[in-house]
Amino acid sequence: MQEILSLVFSQLRNIWRFRWIALAVAWAIALVGWLYVYSLPDQYRASARVHIDTKSAITPLLRGMAVTPNTDEQVNLLIRTVLSRPNLRDIARSTGLDLKASTPEQEQALVDGLQKRLTLKSAGAGTDLYTISYVSSQPQLAQSVIQQVMSIMTTMNLSKSSRGNTEDAVSFLSQEVDKYKKELNKTEQKLSTFKKNHAELMPGTNDYVSQVQQLNSNIDSLQDQLANARDRKANIQQQMSSGGGSASVPPSQSRQIQRIDAQLENEQQQLSQLLTKYTPKHPDVLTAKRHISDLKQRRKDTLSQLRAHPSEIQAPASAGSGGGGRLTDQLNDAKVQISTLESSLDRRRQQLEQLRAGADDMNDAQAKLAELSRNYEVTRDQYQKLLSRLYSARLSTDVQQNSEALEFRVVDPPEVPAEPTGPQRVILITMALFGAIAAGVAFALFLAQIRPVFSSRRDLTDATGYPVIGSVSLALSPGQRAQRRTSIVVFGVCCVSLLIGFAAAVVLAPIGVHWVPNLVSGQVL
Repeated sequence: MQEILSLVFSQLRNIWRFRWIALAVAWAIALVGWLYVYSLPDQYRASARVHIDTKSAITPLLRGMAVTPNTDEQVNLLIRTVLSRPNLRDIARSTGLDLKASTPEQEQALVDGLQKRLTLKSAGAGTDLYTISYVSSQPQLAQSVIQQVMSIMTTMNLSKSSRGNTEDAVSFLSQEVDKYKKELNKTEQKLSTFKKNHAELMPGTNDYVSQVQQLNSNIDSLQDQLANARDRKANIQQQMSSGGGSASVPPSQSRQIQRIDAQLENEQQQLSQLLTKYTPKHPDVLTAKRHISDLKQRRKDTLSQLRAHPSEIQAPASAGSGGGGRLTDQLNDAKVQISTLESSLDRRRQQLEQLRAGADDMNDAQAKLAELSRNYEVTRDQYQKLLSRLYSARLSTDVQQNSEALEFRVVDPPEVPAEPTGPQRVILITMALFGAIAAGVAFALFLAQIRPVFSSRRDLTDATGYPVIGSVSLALSPGQRAQRRTSIVVFGVCCVSLLIGFAAAVVLAPIGVHWVPNLVSGQVL
């Protein structure tokens, strides 16, 4: 820290050696800076405020039904369009600014300057007020530029371009809807033709598995009935061969078994009727199958019991009476029943074989049907979506044709500015003063570096590397000390005069603004 302070004091002493030169440089630069500030022309800012109404009463009513234009994007497009180079060239041509540009380079510079000085921005967040401003050295020109900008804004029609885009969308959607409508009709015709040509393979109330299960159930029932009929025929033949009705009754022809067979036949018929209406997994179908299984088990247990205890066999009501004629009739009935059951059993077995043989064709037909149905559903969904978009686009076109999204209203018209808004000469004069002082100090420090001196023994030791045995201080006479004090006082007065000159420059700024340009103009003439 001590070394830093020593270095700072050393540099200050070096600057102090060239204080008069530093003061002179500061005075010169300050005077030049103040004169330059005086030479800057006055800048006049003309401005206007416009209200761009982006609210529409119909917008919330049609939200979700139609595509309404984004008003914020339209306003941003309006601002970019107004500040585009073609419009800026029109503004320069209308206000006479293009007369100053005789070459393409000058015209380019003129448009760039116009784009920098012309601003169009929102007056605040959440408001529809926009401020247009332009800065120029001529107040009438500034007002004229703002007026031209407002003329361009009021004559622009942004809704026309957006309406054209919507009409293009309607045209495109109409073509797509027509194309998908033809495709939908073609797909629907294919599906209808396939169903008509393969009606016997189409899935109905029962599918393939249900039909196979139903046929197997019918075959089992017919086989049981056929077995009972054959037992009955054998029993009758045995009675006829033994001479009449005193023969013992076999267990399968007992009254107990006949009652169970009657119940079993009734349950089989009910199951067949249920399978024609329901699937095999329906609760009623499962209940009927459970009853049939219980009856079969009951019949089996009863037969076993009757065979073990023949004395419990109950003869049928017709057994033992009626003579041989009745037995002959019963035998004929049994034969007819056996023939009918065998024919029905063969027919059911043929149906089962045909169904199993056509399983591959049925699976192929159902797969093809699923593919055609899937294509039809996809085409129909896409058609409905496009049709909904088309109606929405047509509604959007009607909305844009019957309502204007943007309405311009002038709140504050542009006026010729009476007082200049710039430049801020007091600030610039102050900056010139501080810049002049900094330049003087820097120049003095530069001179101290090119013309160094040793102000202490330590500086001499550091520069030469030799120890300094001693030093002799300068002894000033009273006259020299008085002269030094006078020099310091004069320097202080000169520094104060610089500040007085600064104050005078600030006070005389209104006069200097007109005097300096006239002086320069006279020198040129």
